[in-house]
Amino acid sequence: MAPIASAEMHPMLLRAFLLSLIALVLSACATPPGKRESVWPYPQPPSGQPAQTIPPRPGPAMPSEPVPGMPSPLPPSQPEMLPQAPIVVTPPAPNVPRSAEAISGQAVTSLVKQARAQRAAGQPQQAQGSLERALRIEPRNYFVWSAMAQAYLDQKNYDQSESVAQKSNSLARGNVYVELENWKTIRAARAARGDAAGAQSAQDRVNAIQAALAGNAP
Repeated sequence: MAPIASAEMHPMLLRAFLLSLIALVLSACATPPGKRESVWPYPQPPSGQPAQTIPPRPGPAMPSEPVPGMPSPLPPSQPEMLPQAPIVVTPPAPNVPRSAEAISGQAVTSLVKQARAQRAAGQPQQAQGSLERALRIEPRNYFVWSAMAQAYLDQKNYDQSESVAQKSNSLARGNVYVELENWKTIRAARAARGDAAGAQSAQDRVNAIQAALAGNAP
């Protein structure tokens, strides 16, 4: 009877061993969630402690002193100052007209003389009216336009004075006698507006014309 009991007990022991092995494997796999370790991307900080911030990696420091063998930084570029071109004035021909009377008709000549008298009497507005009538007769008479610029200058209308003087210059076509008076008017208008550089530029024109006239004097 003993061998038979031993043969019956062997399968039972084998079954018990297998069940114990399975239970052990299941116990090892069933690890509590709180005890698992996180390996990606970084370990979690312990409970109650703030997370650590990883500072960024500093870049290469710029040297404060020049490094031998390396080119020094160039200074900021400055605008190049170009020399001003000299003013060239051609001396006038002997037959160039020097006054309004030389190119004007009788009616315009009378109105120009009237305007001169009115300006001398301190009546620039009346002089402007006389010159406007003269321009209706001879609209391209650059001497009349020059006198009109002076009348505007007397009235302290500096912008209009310079504009009319420039128009007279464009009509004069190189007549330096009328251009001389126009640049004097422009110089005075710019100086009154506080344009020192512009006034000096006009003065340079005056000087150049006067030098040309002096060189052409008999």
